Amino acid sequence: MGKQTKSPEKKKILEFALHKFMSEGFYKTTMDDIAKEIRISKKTIYKNFASKEELIYSIVDSFTSSISNKIEEIIKTDEDSISKAFRLFNTMGSTALRMSDKWIRDIQIHMPELWKKIDEFRTKRAYAVLGTIIKQGQSEGMIVNKPAEIMIHLFVNSIRSIVNPEFLYYQKFNYKEAFDYAFEILFNGILTTKGKKQFDKIFKKVAQ
Repeated sequence: MGKQTKSPEKKKILEFALHKFMSEGFYKTTMDDIAKEIRISKKTIYKNFASKEELIYSIVDSFTSSISNKIEEIIKTDEDSISKAFRLFNTMGSTALRMSDKWIRDIQIHMPELWKKIDEFRTKRAYAVLGTIIKQGQSEGMIVNKPAEIMIHLFVNSIRSIVNPEFLYYQKFNYKEAFDYAFEILFNGILTTKGKKQFDKIFKKVAQ
């Protein structure tokens, strides 16, 4: 989809629905509910979004586009690989905090095709970004000289299995905490002595 200029009313509806759906889920929320809470007519909503499903797809497109832009900004900096990794996982952790279990479960149960699209997006994006960071880290002497493809595969699949509603439902962690722990455990395992020194240095700074 090409970029389209959103009207002020369309942007208002999208921003409100994004916050509401991500924090409360969407299945039990009607277009009437949105119209009342945002104080506009339902006709105005339908003028901009033909259905609730279209609104949800627009929310996901807007959200994933925003995440992609943030990731690109991180990758394009002149920082070392460890600093980029910290910023990346902090961004992903903060993003995860915005998404409630209800939002995730509603998509998985009621819009499985959309969930498949989201899962494919995050998997492909993760492979590309982690590949860039790991290869940079190897060239800097901060990441061990082992096959990057295996390390990327381990990272992506470990995080996919840990940061999901089924796992976290029975744990005491929220999404961001799960991201942080997974990052620290997994990343420490692929660092050289030089990389660990830089990791500890940045980790202490972030923890303060």
